[in-house]
Amino acid sequence: MAENYTKELNQKNVREKLNSEKIKLWLPPYTTENGEKGDIPKDLIDRFSKDLKLPQDEITDILESLRIHAIQKLQERNKFQESGLATIKVKISGQKSKEEKIPGLTSVEISLDSKGQNFRKTISDRIGIPQDQLKIICQGKVVGNETTLKEQNVKNSSQVLVLCLSVSESEAAKQQGEITKFMTTKKAAELLSTKAGKDEDDDFEIQIADQSGRPLQLPSEEKKALTLAMTLHEKGRVALKKKEIAQALLLLLEADKEFSKCRADILNAVDNYAVLCLDIVWCYLCLKNVEDLPDAEKRLNMSEDCFIRSYGSNFERLNAVKGGSGTELALFMRLHLLQGIVAFHQHRLQDARRLLSKAEFELQHLVVDSEKLTQVMTMGFNEREARLGLRASAGHIEQAVQHIMQRKEEKKGISKKIKEERRKKRIQKSLGLTANKDKVNVDSYEMLTNMGFGGGAAAEALRQANNDVSQALEVLEKHPEFLSLPDPEHKNITITDEMLAQVYSLGFDPEMAREALKLHAGSIQKAIDELIRSGGIIATSSRSSSEGSDSSSADSSPEAGPSNINKSEEKKRKKEEKEVLQDFMSDLPEDEEDYLDLTLTEEEQFLKEYKSLVDSLGDR
Repeated sequence: MAENYTKELNQKNVREKLNSEKIKLWLPPYTTENGEKGDIPKDLIDRFSKDLKLPQDEITDILESLRIHAIQKLQERNKFQESGLATIKVKISGQKSKEEKIPGLTSVEISLDSKGQNFRKTISDRIGIPQDQLKIICQGKVVGNETTLKEQNVKNSSQVLVLCLSVSESEAAKQQGEITKFMTTKKAAELLSTKAGKDEDDDFEIQIADQSGRPLQLPSEEKKALTLAMTLHEKGRVALKKKEIAQALLLLLEADKEFSKCRADILNAVDNYAVLCLDIVWCYLCLKNVEDLPDAEKRLNMSEDCFIRSYGSNFERLNAVKGGSGTELALFMRLHLLQGIVAFHQHRLQDARRLLSKAEFELQHLVVDSEKLTQVMTMGFNEREARLGLRASAGHIEQAVQHIMQRKEEKKGISKKIKEERRKKRIQKSLGLTANKDKVNVDSYEMLTNMGFGGGAAAEALRQANNDVSQALEVLEKHPEFLSLPDPEHKNITITDEMLAQVYSLGFDPEMAREALKLHAGSIQKAIDELIRSGGIIATSSRSSSEGSDSSSADSSPEAGPSNINKSEEKKRKKEEKEVLQDFMSDLPEDEEDYLDLTLTEEEQFLKEYKSLVDSLGDR
C-alpha cells in the first residue's frame, strides 16, 4: 500500500503544479488534434523533476497518465453533452467465484433519465451477476429502483459502489437467503415503527431516551420515524458484529434514510445519528472503500460535531449528565482512527499522523487488563459490565464495581418508571375522553378509586368534570346512579412476576394474587385491598364466563359466521405479527450501552497497519 500511496502522492503533486502553471495537457502541443500523444517540452520535464525532486522518467510517465485521463474525461463530457449518455464509474465489492474475480473497477454508459432498476440491470449484464443480488450505493445512499438516476443525484462521471456477495453455485442459495433476510428485517422494522407511532403494542415498544437514559416524549409520527431508524441501526450493528459487512451497510444506509426524516433538534438530543455515521464509515473501511468515497469524510465530520454537541468538547456535558466519560472515549477513539485513515488516503500525511497518534493515546487508556476483567467478572458481573466499568473507572476495581452497581440502580429506577408509565397508558386507553376531548387522567382516576369509588363511577365523573377531582366528587354526589356503573375493562395488562411476588409474599395464594391483579389492572395496592376484603378468595369474573358463553353461541350460530371468520383472521394476523416481531427483536441488545462495548481488537489492528504505513513514508 505504501508504494501505491507514494505513486498517488506524486501524481497529486504533479497535477497541482500543472494547475498552478495553467498547463492543459489535452491541448497542443501535449496532445495532437486527433487525441494522440504530442510533444512535452524537455525543459518542462527538467523543471518539474527538479522542483518535485522526482526522476525525469517518472515525471514523463505521470504526465502521460494524467494526459490520458484528461482526454478520457473530456470525451466523456462531450459524449454526455451530445448524446445524454453519462459515464458512471462502478467499483465492485465481492468476487464472482474462487477462480474468477470480478473486475475491481469498470464503467457503464447510461442516460441519467433511466430508472435505478435499468441501471442495476446494465451493471448485472456487464459483470454477470443476477441483478437481484446487487445493491448500488452512490454518495452514501442506496440507489432505488423506481426513480431516475438524476433524481437520486447520480451525475456524469459519478462513482458508485456495487455490493455483491460470493455467487458461486454452492453459495448462491446463501446469498439469496441474505437478500430475503434484509427485506424481512426492513419490513419487521416498519411494522414495529407503525405500532410505536400508534402506541399499539407495549410488548414491543422501543424506548427512545436522552443521554441520561430518560425517555423522550415525542409526537406519534416522529416517534414512528425515529423508531424505524433506530431499529434498523441496531439490526445493522448486530450484522456488523457477525462480520456480515455488506448486510450491515445496507441496513445502516436504510437507517440513515429514516434519520434524515427527523427534525434536527430531536437528533441533537441523542447521539444515535453520530454513532450511525461512524458505523457506516467503519463498513467502508472493512470493504476497503474508504479512499473512494468522499461520503466518509462528510460523515466523520458530522459524527464529530454531534459528539461535541452531545458530550462537550472535553466531555463536560457528559460528566454533568453521567458523571464520567471513560466508556464514551471508545467512540472518540474509533472516530479519530477513521479520520486518520481517511486523511492518509487523501494524502494529508501530517493530519493522518496527528489523528492516528491521538487514536493510539486514547486506545492506551481504553485497554482493559485481562486479570482485572476476570476479577470483576468473578464478582457476578458479565464481561460487558466488567469491561465498561473498568474503562469508566480508569482500571480501578473498587470504583468499577461501584460504577456498575450505580448504573444498575439507575437502570432499575428508569425501568420501574417506564413500567409504571406503560401500566397507566394501558389503563388510560379504557377510560375514554373528557368533555373537553382530553384523556382521562389516570392519577386522578386512581385517587378516586382509592377513596372507595368504583372504577366505572370514577371514570364517568372525571369525564364530566374534565379531570377536576373536586368537581368529580360533586358529580358523584349528585349522581348516585353512577356508583352502579361497571368498571372499565382494561385490556392487555401484563401481570409480571415482580407484581405477583409483592402480593403473594404477604401470604396470599399465588393464583388468587394473579386474579386480584388482573381485576385491578395491575395495581398492587388495590389487589391487596381486594384480597383482604374478600378473605383471600377471588371469584371468576361473571363477565368472563358471559363472554365465554357468547363466544360459544357465536361459534354455533350460522348467522355469526362471517363475523367469526373476520375475528379469526384478525387473531391470526396478530399472532403472525407477534411472531415476526419476536424473531426480529430476539437478537437486539437489551443494554442501551451495548454500542459502547467495543472490544477494540479490530481498531488496534487497523491502527498498527496505518501507523506503520505513515512511519514508512517519513516526513512528507
